[in-house]
Amino acid sequence: MPHCKKAMKQLVIFSDLDGTLLDHDSYSWTAAKPALDRLKALNIPVVFNTSKTLSEVLPLQLDMGLDHPFNTHYFHGHPYKAIRRILQQFRDQYDFRFKGFGDCSHREIADFCGLSQEEASQAADRKASEPLIWEDSDKMLEKFEKQLAKESLHLTRGGRFYHVSGKGGKGSAAKKLFKHYLENFPGRKWLSVGLSDSFNDLPMLEVVDIPVLARSEKSQQPATKHLSDIKYTQSVVHALRQAQCERYGV
Repeated sequence: MPHCKKAMKQLVIFSDLDGTLLDHDSYSWTAAKPALDRLKALNIPVVFNTSKTLSEVLPLQLDMGLDHPFNTHYFHGHPYKAIRRILQQFRDQYDFRFKGFGDCSHREIADFCGLSQEEASQAADRKASEPLIWEDSDKMLEKFEKQLAKESLHLTRGGRFYHVSGKGGKGSAAKKLFKHYLENFPGRKWLSVGLSDSFNDLPMLEVVDIPVLARSEKSQQPATKHLSDIKYTQSVVHALRQAQCERYGV
């Protein structure tokens, strides 16, 4: 491991899950475990900032041995039933072609995502956002996004799905969670790091001190030229290791 200098600031790491801490295909966090264990030993919080549901995140927190605050899709604002109602109205009015989790059985979700039935049930336990598969043209997608905006809803693209949610999001959540650390531990000089692999994490990357984007062929990459401090990596595990060293304030 590279030689590290004495910390000048205390890190808090905000991280996406799928394709970041979790393998894109297997959802395993085995590769990230050694770095996560080291960060835990250094008292560096790793905070989930994810569109996964609470039912999915709680077992992961327990499995990883983490006890930090986290953001799930609950922070995204609009109630799930309201989102589903609006989507059905759009489908009827504009003949948009898409399939949301609310249109699928747990078996279908399991097949789409490579999950077990229990994991698919957890993924379907939604309260404030809707993942969907877009089955229409790019032109209709643009129209769809404009119609969502009129309802104060946002469309973002993740590693596997598009996500429809309210005005709250990963950027707002990261700011709120970072404020928690600033207010509850005022004696420390906090520095925020954001780990991401896909377009829907851009709002988080825009509000942290050090944005880190994992290059991936399996997710849509956001335009990041406006982020002067962004770091690029082929491996989030490598980024987690680097988070222990002087470049990242440790």
